[in-house]
Formats: sequence, structure tokens, C-alpha cells
Amino acid sequence: MINTKPDHILRSLSQYELNRLDRYMPGANADDYVLATWEYIRTFYKERIPAALSNENIWKAAFGKKRFVALRYARLLSDLTKVLERFLLLEHLADHDTERNLILLDIYNTRLLPSCAAPMVKAVNETARKNELRDAGYYIDRYRADELQNAFIENLDRRDSEKHLTATMRSLDTYYVIQKLKYYASALHYQKFLNTPSEIHFMEAVMAMAAHTSIKDVPLIQIYVAIIHTLQERDGNANFELLSGLLSQHIHLFPVTEAEQLYAFAVNYCIRMINQGDLSYVQKILSLYKQQLRDGLLTHSGSMSPWEFKNIVTIALRAKELKWVTDFIETYTPYIPERDRDNAYTFNMARYAFAAGKYDRVLELLGSVDYNDVFYQLDAKTTLMKTYYELGEYQPLQSLSESFRILLSRKRLISDTQRAVYGNFVRYTLKLFRADVKDRKKIAQLTQDINKVKQLADKSWIMEKLGELAA
Repeated sequence: MINTKPDHILRSLSQYELNRLDRYMPGANADDYVLATWEYIRTFYKERIPAALSNENIWKAAFGKKRFVALRYARLLSDLTKVLERFLLLEHLADHDTERNLILLDIYNTRLLPSCAAPMVKAVNETARKNELRDAGYYIDRYRADELQNAFIENLDRRDSEKHLTATMRSLDTYYVIQKLKYYASALHYQKFLNTPSEIHFMEAVMAMAAHTSIKDVPLIQIYVAIIHTLQERDGNANFELLSGLLSQHIHLFPVTEAEQLYAFAVNYCIRMINQGDLSYVQKILSLYKQQLRDGLLTHSGSMSPWEFKNIVTIALRAKELKWVTDFIETYTPYIPERDRDNAYTFNMARYAFAAGKYDRVLELLGSVDYNDVFYQLDAKTTLMKTYYELGEYQPLQSLSESFRILLSRKRLISDTQRAVYGNFVRYTLKLFRADVKDRKKIAQLTQDINKVKQLADKSWIMEKLGELAA
């Protein structure tokens, strides 16, 4: 039973759903063998101990003392799966009024029952009207509703009836254009860092459709067109500002998962621009994070990833919004999963302390960070090296640089790219510390060397310190 399809289904059910399944089983049109099997295994799943089940005991519960036959046992599990799948379908339809009404309307149309179909047409339109979302799912439901309403009218066979064709075609066009724009945006995104060209045909025609007066004002179409233009790097900052404004205005119209994906396009655009040297996007990406926090997108599941938490702190520190950073850390630390919470709080407070010039506090905080995670080790050592540099402590800096190099050479989890990025940081931090400010020629050469390096952690800090030497 373990690692079979019914086992996977049953493990996924909540306690509430298992209780509902209990009530469903007696009338599930299942044979006595399946019912006996459920009667035996139900407690194991409700107690969350399915690993204690054995095939032999399940067979005995269903077939008594009959000899075990593998093929018949497999058929038993197959029959149980079919019952569970019917239950899942019913549960799904119970929570999705529009889909349930669409299926019923289709059934009534197929059976030529206009008296039953007429009120269902009204019900379908009513449930669709109540849906506040305007994602692709809304438009495919709208298309199905229009299509079935058109079929209902055709079944009436009345020449004077409005055939509902215009509405049907418009909803189909809207859904089609949204989906094509969505996949085109994804393809353009992946082409930025993967050598995998995608063949998506007819995009010129689709972009022309997206600009047509009948659908150009659909918010999701506007957003995807702006995303595509940012990916194509058209019109510079204008399309990013348009995208940011559209997200702020319309994000409530989309499910949380889609809203996060839409914001991700904007965030990634900012990252690309920052990597190209446009530091004005530091403030813009921070504004996007603040917007997502206000919209509840980064905490909708009741938790926040420690890495998302760290990224937000990093950006806010680069934007020099120190007061906002402390407020953010105190407000959102409780959202980090408990196992990571203390580490995330201490580590990010140390980074804030460094930005605030409280170097003794940095040393104190980093001394209490748990370094089980190699990526915490990398960032903590980077912060420590910067702190020793600012304090003018050469011996600790030299000692730390040696331990840093050992970590980079021995840890298998560290990629070659990361070895280069952090290795260059160690190398150039030491060069900066040892540089003679009076030797302008060597300072100029060091500046030239650093400008050529692409793989360098904390390059903005390195350049800042270099500027101080050259001043």
C-alpha cells in the first residue's frame, strides 16, 4: 500500500477531508472489498501512521483467509483509487461554483433539457459575475459560459434569438491572447540566461490583437504587454514605470501565485538593470518589495523565506534606508520559519549594524550566528572582512582571509562561480588594505583591474573604498 496511488492521495488529505471521506464511503457505489479495506485503513491515515500498514493485513481485512493473489490485490488498490478520485472530483466541484454550474449546463444542453438549462445559464453568469479575479482562469470560464449559452440558444431553434456569438468570440480572443502573451513572456525571460531558444509562432499577430480596442484595456493583457516590452528592452525606463504602475493598480485582480509571478518579472528587470550599472534601480526594486509587503504577497502563506528576507534587507541597505531596515527586521522576523528565525534575525541585524557603522556590534552579533548553512558562512565572512577593514585590524583581516580561502576550496556545495566571486572579494579587499594612498599610479592600476572584474562580491563596497583611496 505504501507509495501507491491511493496512499499518496490519502496522505494528501486533511483531517477534515478524511472525515468527509468517511461519510462519503458508504454511498460511494464501491464493492464490499473496497469498503472493508477503507474500514481497516481509515484509522491509520487519521492517526497519520500509514507506514504501519502492511499488504498482508490489508488483504486479510478485504478477503479474509483467502490466499494472497498479487493481481487481485493490485485490482483492489485500483478500485480504491477510482473511489478516491470520484471523491476528489466532488470535493473540487463543491468549492468551485462556476465550474460546477458549467458542467451542469453542458449536461442539460446535451440532454436537450431547456427548462433545466435556462436557470443554469443565469446561475453561470451570476457566479462568473461574482468572481472578483481577472486572471486567465476567469476568461476561460467566461468563454465556456458564453459558448454553452450560445449552445443553449441554438437548441431553442428560434430564428429571432440573439445567438451570443460576439460575446463568445470576444471571451475566447481574450483568453487566447492572455495565454500567448504569458508564454511569450516566459520564453523571453528564460532566453536571458538559458541557451534555449523557444519557437512561439504568430506573436506579431498576437501583439496586434493585444492592441485591438476590444481587449486592449484588459488589465492582464496590459501587464503582459508591458512585461514583454521590458524583456525586449524597449523604450528604456518607460515600460518599467508603466509595468510598476499597472501592478500597483491591478494586482488585487489576480490570485496570489500569479501576482507573485507578475512581480517577479518586474523584480528581475530591476536586477538586470542594476547588474548593468544603473543604480537608480536599487530604489525601484525596493519600492517593488514594499509594494508586495503592503499587498501581503510575501507573507500570504503565513511565512517568509529567510532568503527573501535577506534579499529585501540587502536591497534596503544598498538604498541606505537604515530606519526602514530595522522596522522591517523587527516586523517580519516572526514570519520566518522557527528553525531559521534566530539565525536570520541575528545575521541581518549584523548587516544593519555594519551599514550603520556599529562595527563592535557586528562582531558581537556574528559571533552568535549558527554557521550550519554554507551560504550564511560566505556572507558572514564577507561582512566580517569588511568590518575588520573598516576597523583597520590587519591581523584579524589576514587570518580571516586565510580561513575564507580554505572554506572556498573545501566546500563542495560552493559552485565555481561562487568561488570566483568570493575569492576575488578576498583578494581585492586585501589589496585595498595594503594599498599605499600616496602611490597614485598603483591606485590607478588597481582601479583599472577592479573595473575589469565581473565576478566580485560586494563590488559596490569595493568601489566605494577604492574611491576613498583615490580621493
